[in-house]
Amino acid sequence: MFIECSNCKLKYLVNSADLKPNGRMVECANCNHQWFQDLNNTEVFSAVPSSKKENSVDNEKFNKNIEHKNEIVKNLPSTIVRQEKPSVLNSIAAVLLILFIFLGIWISRSFEINTLVLIDFYIKEFFFNLNLIISDLAKIIYNILN
Repeated sequence: MFIECSNCKLKYLVNSADLKPNGRMVECANCNHQWFQDLNNTEVFSAVPSSKKENSVDNEKFNKNIEHKNEIVKNLPSTIVRQEKPSVLNSIAAVLLILFIFLGIWISRSFEINTLVLIDFYIKEFFFNLNLIISDLAKIIYNILN
């Protein structure tokens, strides 16, 4: 279940069982704003109302809910959910890097530079040596066990 601080708009991922059937008092870890979070109702009652007109209505609802609660716990186990927007600069840099790689391969082929053949040779040589090492280890382990 996601809950959101009405003050700083930070979102929290909360286990709904932690809110208990009647809800509970919660506190934002970022701005220390306190509010009553009800499990059955998505309406949030703020401990510090923002306007004077809503002050009396919100305080009455808040006080009624507080009276019915046996314990008020501020520390709610939760996970802060931060939504990061993708960076435009990183996206442009990735696209340019891919274009430069393709451009480099195209230029090397047009000038008949065989760098890809050399890279292919080293990769095949690496796997050949790796195969030799693994087969030698297998022979040693076989000789030890028998």
